[in-house]
Amino acid sequence: MFRIYAAPLNDVDVENWPVATDATITENVLKEGKKFTYVDSTSSSINPSAAPGESPLNGILTLTPNIEGISPQSLQWIYENVGEDFVVVWVRCIDNQKFIGGSPCSSGLRLTYTNIGALDGGIGGIALQFQGQECPEPFYFYNPTEFPVEEDTPSNP
Repeated sequence: MFRIYAAPLNDVDVENWPVATDATITENVLKEGKKFTYVDSTSSSINPSAAPGESPLNGILTLTPNIEGISPQSLQWIYENVGEDFVVVWVRCIDNQKFIGGSPCSSGLRLTYTNIGALDGGIGGIALQFQGQECPEPFYFYNPTEFPVEEDTPSNP
């Protein structure tokens, strides 16, 4: 199971994107003073997947989190951010291992929603999708010394 954090691509220091060592980024990728926002999704719904692109050398990263329930704040956050590009960090809950996708190579991960209302399993909520473009390295391990996160979440402020 996973937790997910997102930052608009505009908040990312794309000019100084760190070089990965052993498929791991060890530096904060955000501009000074910027923070990731926790997206309060069901931990079993994130389903990270990097599928092959048209080129056999590239992959396309897709994350599919579901926000359980609909609040005015979560719906407004979706409406304000749909179509925007993000860098997304997801954390494997069992061992706290972080992964990051949406590097400048993939032009960020584009936020869309696939459903607002009744979701699979009979719960109400918002089904999201974060998807990148083709990139040779669709995601990395993420082990920064600093991981700044907003106090409030868009789906549960």
